[in-house]
Amino acid sequence: MTGKVPWRIREFRASDIQQIMEIETTAFPKSAYSKEILLMYALRLPASFFVLETEDGIEGYIIYDLDGHIYSMAVRSSGRRGGFGRALFVQALEHVKDILWLEVRSKNLIAIEFYRKMGMRVTAKVGGYYDTDDALIMAIDKKAPNQFF
Repeated sequence: MTGKVPWRIREFRASDIQQIMEIETTAFPKSAYSKEILLMYALRLPASFFVLETEDGIEGYIIYDLDGHIYSMAVRSSGRRGGFGRALFVQALEHVKDILWLEVRSKNLIAIEFYRKMGMRVTAKVGGYYDTDDALIMAIDKKAPNQFF
């Protein structure tokens, strides 16, 4: 494929749930959120649950709160390396107060590298957070000079 795929970021709609579930279960096979939990996030965080959509459907999503905690973010495997993850991350970063942070499996080296490229740094480690894996707490402070990109 040549050229860029046209896309847009918009708020989640209940009709998106099946596509979100497909992305969620593929991206997080060991710890995917259930449909009920995702819908609970949609009710609790309607202003910060976004999807990235192309003409082919939803390619990714992000769920965060306005205090800066990312609860979940994933991009369809076919859409990775297309800038979709970066676009979703920037969407969140532009709308939080000061700090954007998340937990990531310490063994998920691809995600850790992505978040580092976005300017995040490891700030803590929580042993056994994911049963058989530790969590790294990663954060980016919007007010820190030269930290973002």
